[in-house]
Amino acid sequence: MEVMVVHGGAGFWPRDRLEKGLKGVRRAVEEGFKELSSGGRALDAVELAVACMEDDPVFNAGVGSALTLSGEVEAEASIMDGSTLSAGAVALVRKVKNPVKLARLIMEKTDHVLLLGHVAEELARAWGLEEAELKTPERVELWKKGLERLGKGKIIYFKKLPRLLEEHPWLLGGTVGAIALDGEGRLAAATSTGGLMLKLPGRIGDTPQIGAGTYADRWGACSGTGIGEVAVKLGLARMACIFMRVGLGAREAAQACMGLVLQEFPWAPMGVITLDKKGQIGAAHTSERMCWAYMRTGMAGPFVSDRGVLVRGA
Repeated sequence: MEVMVVHGGAGFWPRDRLEKGLKGVRRAVEEGFKELSSGGRALDAVELAVACMEDDPVFNAGVGSALTLSGEVEAEASIMDGSTLSAGAVALVRKVKNPVKLARLIMEKTDHVLLLGHVAEELARAWGLEEAELKTPERVELWKKGLERLGKGKIIYFKKLPRLLEEHPWLLGGTVGAIALDGEGRLAAATSTGGLMLKLPGRIGDTPQIGAGTYADRWGACSGTGIGEVAVKLGLARMACIFMRVGLGAREAAQACMGLVLQEFPWAPMGVITLDKKGQIGAAHTSERMCWAYMRTGMAGPFVSDRGVLVRGA
């Protein structure tokens, strides 16, 4: 059995972007599943699917990444092979078109898991990865509006993040991710993001921190989205895989993770996609929406939705 699951980010999806987001996750899941159905590895499939979304400016990853307070892109990505626990990650890159490809090369060509900034970019050039301008006019316009509100005192910069996101939901960028199970039973996960709009330069979120935004082992795989600091504090992706390791199915593991979020950070818009070794799928979120899609062996086409299991507090 082959299974492919992707997400395009949890949070606020305006009507004019929602349709584009759903089309984008459809393309990505089809790209990844094509690799699986031709006998490819789960690791290759998640890399292809995430790279597809990095190339789509509707998503906050790769081309179209959110901008820092200083108006620059500082993109992040990670990838993990559940069959070997090999992992690679990158952060603070500005010109690499597909950060997930760089994360894969860091995993395979270095002894490290996470590399940052100019060293990572120099290696990307040496390895022949494509460069690109990751800013888009839409993201620049959002950045300008954010600075204007900040200058007028309408945004208290991240001291009161819950209220900030309630009043200005566009600040929450949409991380992208993919998880897969191949015909040999191997699981893999990958995630990519531009991070939180107006974040401080140098801030590193959950995406490149293995166990926070991305994790895969022999029992399950998970990719998360939402407020990075929340995922880091909870070790959210690793927690999902622990739930699956001790016997929960993927759906129950995803819901349990969102239960943890509500218990500790009830204000936080978060989401996860999960996949267990049996091929069961989970998608849960506390945010209003989460664009996601999946395909499995025997399906004529992908299932695409802007809602998984919506988990709310009492």
